[in-house]
Amino acid sequence: MTSIIKFSPLCGAYNEDPLCYLLEIDEYRILLDCGWNDDYDVQLLKPLKRVVGKINAVLISHPDLHHLGALPYAVGKLGLKAKIIGTIPVYKMGQMFMYDAYQSRQNSEEFTVFNLDDVDAAFDNFVQLKYSQRYTLSGKGIKLEITPYAAGHLIGGTIWKIKRETDEIIYAVDYNHKKERHLSPTILETLTQPTLLITDALNALNSQDSRGNRDSLLIESITSTLRAGGNVLLPVDTAGRVLELLVILDQHWSHFHYSYPLLFLNNVAYNTIEFAKSQLEWMSEAIMNKFISHRENCFQFSNVKLCHKTSEVNEFPSPKISLWSGVLMQRTESSSLIPAALVL
Repeated sequence: MTSIIKFSPLCGAYNEDPLCYLLEIDEYRILLDCGWNDDYDVQLLKPLKRVVGKINAVLISHPDLHHLGALPYAVGKLGLKAKIIGTIPVYKMGQMFMYDAYQSRQNSEEFTVFNLDDVDAAFDNFVQLKYSQRYTLSGKGIKLEITPYAAGHLIGGTIWKIKRETDEIIYAVDYNHKKERHLSPTILETLTQPTLLITDALNALNSQDSRGNRDSLLIESITSTLRAGGNVLLPVDTAGRVLELLVILDQHWSHFHYSYPLLFLNNVAYNTIEFAKSQLEWMSEAIMNKFISHRENCFQFSNVKLCHKTSEVNEFPSPKISLWSGVLMQRTESSSLIPAALVL
């Protein structure tokens, strides 16, 4: 029996706004992602507010603000009651993203849009899955089967397969088909001939250089600045793509025995790295094999120093490189460091 399927963008269509979509399969309503940005403009959530009471389940694809940033507000202020489903790393790293975002804002102003109780309430509703683990959703007289697959962009990032009888729907956003140091590529090509494919085309026209060339250009830019006596300040996310950068830089520092301070700053830096250490099974085959064969954990850094306050960064001598979470940079005196870091 063919289902009646309806897809409605609530946010994140025809622009680069956060992702939030409504998928209706007969009478069953699924929210695909629940993103926000660090402006926390509640006007952006008006379409969500109109339907939040009718949502039966929420599927989260990635752990960053762009995909789950509105969950605390939706649960704490809008009354979202539906179960929220994501992979184990999305659950763990999603909390890191939200704690860092909240604390960065709270440290600079009185922030009342949501609070830590709202964050905790949102993640208390989480159902945690492993890749390829089938999970049944039921209600409204129908039964659906959902399965998460690796997206290859952020740790735990997911392509969702949603199945009802003969109908298959694939929700695939922000996926990566290239091998990286800490993540394996997506397996999207194995999910063939769905009834409906929901995807994005954000980087469809971008031509990317090889990973080796990109890494070399980045390293050369950083090291040439440090050799010239300048400081390097890299804006990064809280607990996502920054993991790839930290692995690259730590390995390079070890290989060349650099003494320049290599610093990672956010409000949850320690917990972020501890979570990364414990989630190697979600990472690339090379990382897993190193750990199995030699008990080497690539997140047991030899050179990266973890900082939680800007004052801790200032204690290290220049020249140095600092990786700051973007939400923290926007709410601190980091801009004052930029003139001092210039090499003319």
